[in-house]
Amino acid sequence: MNIIFVLAALLAGSFAASAAAPEIKWLETEHNFGAFDEDNGVATCQFRYVNTGDAPLVVLDVHTSCGCTTPDFSTAPVAPGDTAAITVKYDPAGRPGRFNKKIQIDTNAPAKRSKLSITGVVVGSSASVARRYPVEMDAMKLRNGAIMFGQVSKGHLKSVFVEGYNRSNDTIRPAVAYKPDCVDIFFEPAAVGPGEQVSIVCYYHSSKNKLYGLVEDSVGIIPDAGKATYTLPLTAIVNEDFSKLTPGQRAKAPEIVVEEKTVDFGRLTPDSGTVSRTVEIGNRGKSPLEIRRVYTNDPGVTVSCDKTVIKKGKHATVTITVDPAALPCSLLNARISLIANDPANPTTKLRAVGQLAQ
Repeated sequence: MNIIFVLAALLAGSFAASAAAPEIKWLETEHNFGAFDEDNGVATCQFRYVNTGDAPLVVLDVHTSCGCTTPDFSTAPVAPGDTAAITVKYDPAGRPGRFNKKIQIDTNAPAKRSKLSITGVVVGSSASVARRYPVEMDAMKLRNGAIMFGQVSKGHLKSVFVEGYNRSNDTIRPAVAYKPDCVDIFFEPAAVGPGEQVSIVCYYHSSKNKLYGLVEDSVGIIPDAGKATYTLPLTAIVNEDFSKLTPGQRAKAPEIVVEEKTVDFGRLTPDSGTVSRTVEIGNRGKSPLEIRRVYTNDPGVTVSCDKTVIKKGKHATVTITVDPAALPCSLLNARISLIANDPANPTTKLRAVGQLAQ
């Protein structure tokens, strides 16, 4: 009977010994640095933990989500009931804006892996912000100095984003001072904290603009209440949408014919007054040819067409007029765009050339 009791006691002691294990309890698992200047250098915090188990606790390894975050830890065993800490450093150099970094800790505790995080906002130095956001707009810096929508199909909506940054120690609330009716502008977020990024969300409603081809305009932005208004140029290239035409409709479509695509004005003199030349365009398709727009962006040159609709087999006249006194240099090399509803050739390029006598 005594032998049985002794064996039972030994087994119970062995089981208790084998059940001994370390346990890790973190006193904090998150740290927010808040907003701080990049020029302040490396930011440091500590995460404390307690071994609540009944065996020594060992930190085996620490992993971070990026090289900007560096852990400092000891692999020495932590006795049951004792407290230790892991130091985490964040290097803000060249990293303006909000950050959220993860730290993973592997230990010999049964749970094995713990997860920590650091967050904050870096108010970038003037040099690092200028590299990413070179366009100055008071406290708000922009990545691009223009709103460029690129190609937009008529009747469609297109959106683009202009990225910005608040390089001040105050919250700013940017606003729109003016814009064309065909454009909507929003700021996300509406209130931009210190060191925070902002997106200028821009929508172009091509159906609200009658023009085809290159459209140029501008948007006025106020970076914050009481600040000056800054102008952002805006461009879009509006094209007719032929994507829904059936093969039968394409077979019956109009077809533009241009007899001469280069018009030579020869030698011009500054005091000769305006000089005009004409170009004939025709329609050899089966449906009326509609002239959407004829234009040029070259100074000293104007262009017009005497018809907006050209019936099958008929012609129209494009008049190009040059004012030699308004030419920016001694060579005339103007580009003219002729936009029509010909699905095979919606934009025809004309050129006006010449030389200004000295």
